[in-house]
Amino acid sequence: MKLKNHTTFGKILGWLGFLFFISGLLFFNKSGVLAEDIPAAFYPFSLPATIIGILLMLSSHFFKKKNV
Repeated sequence: MKLKNHTTFGKILGWLGFLFFISGLLFFNKSGVLAEDIPAAFYPFSLPATIIGILLMLSSHFFKKKNV
């Protein structure tokens, strides 16, 4: 993920989106890395977290520096 040409807000959105995306993959039903350590109550949050992460990463590309 190259965020060198992004503003500070764009970098925050990009990294926050990456965090949501990875957490959504970890909470995925029985296939995540920590699937046996996570309570079953967190499984419904996996798909929304993944979608939110993708949307945040895509929206970070609208916040680029003008003079780079």
